[in-house]
Amino acid sequence: MWCFIYRSTKKMGSYLYIEKENDFSPVPEELMKLFGKPVFAMKLYLDDARKLAAATPQEIKQKMAEQGYFLQMLREDDFKI
Repeated sequence: MWCFIYRSTKKMGSYLYIEKENDFSPVPEELMKLFGKPVFAMKLYLDDARKLAAATPQEIKQKMAEQGYFLQMLREDDFKI
């Protein structure tokens, strides 16, 4: 499964994964306001063997199937030294 990943201009470390390039229609309007203008980061193929930092490919695919998008945000622990 291919997905398109966009970074937030308002929330550092926040990324939005969507199924279709530049199609933010599944994303709630309120979330888009908080996210800011999406900036394209990359196109990524989600296969089950891929290692990702925030979630497993299976978790991302499940959320995308349920709600049409996946939101990745930095955890507070990511800022600890």
